[in-house]
Amino acid sequence: MEENKKQTIFSNYNKSINNTMIFMVLILFIYCYFGSFSFFERYFSYVQEFEYWKIIYHNISAFVLFFVFGLIFSKLIQKDSLKEMGLSFGNWKLGLIICAIATVVCPLLALSTVLDADMVATYPMIDFALYQPSQIALYFISYILYYIGWEFLFRGLGLFSLTKGGINPLSAILITTLISALIHTSIAGFGKPMIETLSAIFAGGIFGYITYKTKSIYYSLYMHALVGIFTDVFIYLLC
Repeated sequence: MEENKKQTIFSNYNKSINNTMIFMVLILFIYCYFGSFSFFERYFSYVQEFEYWKIIYHNISAFVLFFVFGLIFSKLIQKDSLKEMGLSFGNWKLGLIICAIATVVCPLLALSTVLDADMVATYPMIDFALYQPSQIALYFISYILYYIGWEFLFRGLGLFSLTKGGINPLSAILITTLISALIHTSIAGFGKPMIETLSAIFAGGIFGYITYKTKSIYYSLYMHALVGIFTDVFIYLLC
């Protein structure tokens, strides 16, 4: 009888899954320590309009680390196509239906945040009355870039790499949701309001499912950005 090969931690190494998880661990480490508010506060406290640029820095950091570096990793290491990373319209008919529903539902969800004292104390992250229209526009542009990075890392690169490697879609959604929800807590140093962290758990599952069904990150990106932008606007106008 042939002797069984000795099993090691590298046995049955799955490139799609393991390389992606290694990348996510490293990139989230960089994000939490070098893309954080505390990093900007420590090294760039001399910058004029410090509170404003702290937010811009944080948002742009997420875009560069999650999307730009993620795209480079996916193309050079994983050899994935843009379509395989969710950067296509996928099932656009279903996507359009989802966007139509989200256009009504997401602003209503954002409106409900005015009832939570912690959310009101946190958002918007800048006082719009203190800044010029061009600065407010840049703030929202950076917001959208942040969401692009976030959706690509967790719903594009993360979700599709896991399912491509053979992990059950539900498990892949739960794994990426777990990680993204933890980033919302004080564990990562970003200390989001409790209701936002709780929402991130449910939203992560919904966004993941939508991304999986449509094979695209564009529709979850639209929903995520819609909730975030309207949350800022409603809290500023009504509180």
